[in-house]
Amino acid sequence: MKKIVFTLMALLLSSMMMAGSFVKINYSGHAELEKLFADPNLTVHHFTPTEVYATAKVFDANTMVMIDEHAFRDCEVYTLLYGELEPMIAKGPAMPLKNDGTVAIFNKVARLHELTRDFPVVTEMDERIREMMSQVNQDSMMATVQHLQDYGSRYFNSSTAYEASDWIAGKMEALGLEVEQQDFYVNYSWIGSGQSAPNVIGIQRGTLYPDTYVVCGSHFDSFTWDVLYGGNDAPGADDNATGVASVLESARILSQYEFEYSIIYCSYGAEELGLYGSEAYASRCQQEGMDIIGYFNNDMNGYLNPGDEIHIDLIYPNAVAPIGDYYLNVANIYFPEMQVQHVNFNEGDSDHTSFNNHGYMGIYPFEDYQNYSPYIHTVNDLIGQSVNSFAMSQRYCQMNIGCLAEIANLVVDTTAVSETLSVDASVYPNPVKGEVTVQAEGLQKVMVFNQLGQQIAMVETEESRLNLNTGSYPSGVYVLQIATQHGMITKKLIVK
Repeated sequence: MKKIVFTLMALLLSSMMMAGSFVKINYSGHAELEKLFADPNLTVHHFTPTEVYATAKVFDANTMVMIDEHAFRDCEVYTLLYGELEPMIAKGPAMPLKNDGTVAIFNKVARLHELTRDFPVVTEMDERIREMMSQVNQDSMMATVQHLQDYGSRYFNSSTAYEASDWIAGKMEALGLEVEQQDFYVNYSWIGSGQSAPNVIGIQRGTLYPDTYVVCGSHFDSFTWDVLYGGNDAPGADDNATGVASVLESARILSQYEFEYSIIYCSYGAEELGLYGSEAYASRCQQEGMDIIGYFNNDMNGYLNPGDEIHIDLIYPNAVAPIGDYYLNVANIYFPEMQVQHVNFNEGDSDHTSFNNHGYMGIYPFEDYQNYSPYIHTVNDLIGQSVNSFAMSQRYCQMNIGCLAEIANLVVDTTAVSETLSVDASVYPNPVKGEVTVQAEGLQKVMVFNQLGQQIAMVETEESRLNLNTGSYPSGVYVLQIATQHGMITKKLIVK
């Protein structure tokens, strides 16, 4: 009996030691960051441009700052608080020190980005992409901002936030995107817990690489202190109806074209509480092993400091410099007269950080890190005061379109390509409920992908006609990749 008790005590002590301490470690440069991620003594949960927050099995007072001796033992989350000076860490939920000042740090393992990803090097303007940019309409963007502002509040779990989520989903569905509303629960925030209005995810499937993605996103929730103390006024025009407008306008234009890679358009809930919505989605992307080339954030792009020229401040950690260099490259080719600069912003954060923490390179083009709208999180975050330049919003949207289109590889002329390769395929009936027929000259195999880009079926044949049973497929939109002797063809299939 004593031996059993001793063994149990030893196991308990061992587990306590393995739990480790929650610490902060300062670093400089990507090489140092790589060493911290590779250190077997550390489990990294979150990183900023200069700091890592991790669980350390053994505490080293020479290199670490102790935050909590027992990491995550009696709290589910730590809160990173941004202020006017240095960021601070609170144990458990905590109210922000200033606007846009909290990030929830969860007991999850962060993943470092692979710097082997090659971004396109743009050497000259593509007139087709320039034409897409020219289609960005200020009135269209203003209408979106006005609609979201008119909800009065989009507080994370309010009925109006749910209405906004449904409205955004409806706009994406009308464009023919594959749309999902992702439910998630807010745990242990400084406001409280509860079910949030769902994220909205819209996918424009690529013709050649449907399971490789380039992503842009925004958050649709809003917040003011008035709401926290019982009011119902959080218009959130600049923060962040302008970001939603950029994403929807990008989707409106890009969905008219075909690209080799898939494009995902996102709008998240509960960003204001600590990036909960984007964390839920980026975490799922990592768990499912999604291949995401890069993430472009859209948050606050409508306030231009009086007297300033339209410009872009790029926020991102040095660890993801390749995507930052790519953005600067695109800006230099398409808008060489515009000032674009990389900045380290220590007074707030946004949804790109969720993607960076889950191994995807994310970047945040921001209206001005020194002179951003003074009206955010107030009842005056309105068109006119807080959103005073739709010309600037237009430019940010044009840059979003350019970055997405250059990466996603525009299909030049699908009709001409089909004629050159002498390849075409028939898929009927479509929509289908039951059996669908795929017919093509030189047909070799058919691969079926679901909305998550996962291959769910693959059938080979030596005949020119193949009957595929979809009776077990859930209703929705699928992508068929049809391989023939003459080339590859991609078709959408709708299952009732």
